[in-house]
Amino acid sequence: MSNGTGTGTAAAPPYAVTAGALLGDIRVALDDSGAATWSEVELLGFLNEAVREYSQHLPRLGEVTLAAVAGARRYALPWDAAAVLSVEYPAGQEPPVYLARRRRRSPAFSAGRTYDALLPRDLTGPPALLLSFAPEVGTALLARFLRPHDSELGAAGYVTVPAEHHHVLLQYVLFAAARQLQAREQAAPTNSSNLLMAQLASNARRLELAYLNALNRILYHRLGEGEMVGWNE
Repeated sequence: MSNGTGTGTAAAPPYAVTAGALLGDIRVALDDSGAATWSEVELLGFLNEAVREYSQHLPRLGEVTLAAVAGARRYALPWDAAAVLSVEYPAGQEPPVYLARRRRRSPAFSAGRTYDALLPRDLTGPPALLLSFAPEVGTALLARFLRPHDSELGAAGYVTVPAEHHHVLLQYVLFAAARQLQAREQAAPTNSSNLLMAQLASNARRLELAYLNALNRILYHRLGEGEMVGWNE
C-alpha cells in the first residue's frame, strides 16, 4: 500500500501525530520540558517500547495484493504479518469472494478452493499463504492481515497507533521513565538510598498499574467489536 501523494512527498495520514509531538506531551507529564532528566533518544526508546507492547494486544490492519504465478500454490506475506484475517480470490470482485481457511493437514484442505496461513515464530522464512489450488495467471489474491505498529520511530515519524489511544502510550512511557529512575538509584545509591528506593519502587508500581488499567479498559471495550472468523476442518 502506497502513501505517496504523486508529488514526491509522503502524505500524512488523517489526524496524524508525529513521535516528536507526542514526546512534547510526555515531557509535560514528566515535568522535564528542559530535558534535564531524559534525553530525546531515551524518550523515543521508551515510546517505541510502548508501541511494541501495544502491538502485542492491538495490532494494526494490513493488506497485500499477490499476483498469481503459474503453478504456484505458496505465496509469501510481509515479514511482520502476525495473523491472516481473510483472503479474497479473485481480488476485485463485487461482492468480494473469500477463500475458506482449512488446516493444511486436514483431509478437507484439498476440497474446493481453500488456504492455510503459515506463520513461523522465528526468522527461518517469511509468513506465507498455502493454497489448495494454483490460481489462474492474470488473477490476484488480496490478503488482509494483522501487523505490529511502526516501533522504529524517529521524532519526525508518524505514530500509527490511533490518536484516541495515545494516552496508553504516554502512561507506558511514564512507567518506563520511573523504572529507569529506580534502576539509576540501584546502580549508584545515595546517602538516603533506602528511603528513596522505596519511594521510587512505589512510584514505578503505581505508574505500571495506571498503564495496565488504561490498556485493559480499551481491551474490555473491544471484546464485543471483534469480527468472528469461522474455522473449517
